[in-house]
Amino acid sequence: MKSNLSARIKELRTSKNLTQKELAETLNISTVSVSSYETGAKTPSLDMVMNIAQRYNVSIDWLCGLSDNMTLDNHITTYKELFRLFITVLDVRYQNEQSNRIWKSIDSSKKSVELALNDDQNFQDFFSKWCDIFKLHDEGTIDSDLYQMWIEKQLNQYNKPIDGCPF
Repeated sequence: MKSNLSARIKELRTSKNLTQKELAETLNISTVSVSSYETGAKTPSLDMVMNIAQRYNVSIDWLCGLSDNMTLDNHITTYKELFRLFITVLDVRYQNEQSNRIWKSIDSSKKSVELALNDDQNFQDFFSKWCDIFKLHDEGTIDSDLYQMWIEKQLNQYNKPIDGCPF
């Protein structure tokens, strides 16, 4: 938990484009404390974890590494959250249908997504690459571990706010 908590505090700070000093000021603690939390040299109290969660509207489960859902209200604020949601939906659909039927759905979903988010290059880039890697996984060219590693690496590159997102 300690390393997850440390990494998540730093991820939260960087996703909000805050310096350690700015985060410290909003939490009424020292910059040294923030640095210690982020490196794992010091573990914040439960009260401090709750303070961070409330102030930045993130779940305590996410802060502790028990969940990938960062926000409390499931409000999507980053491309990473949006892409993870789409992948989860498509993966569940895939598990419930035969392979030849799902690809027809993915191809038509991709087209409708392109129409709905045509002007969002981040979305287009990610899903174009995802469809290619998903097909390799579906055909057995790559295994599930490599597929999941690719997803996590890609999602981490898109941990940035969605400008003007209607979600």
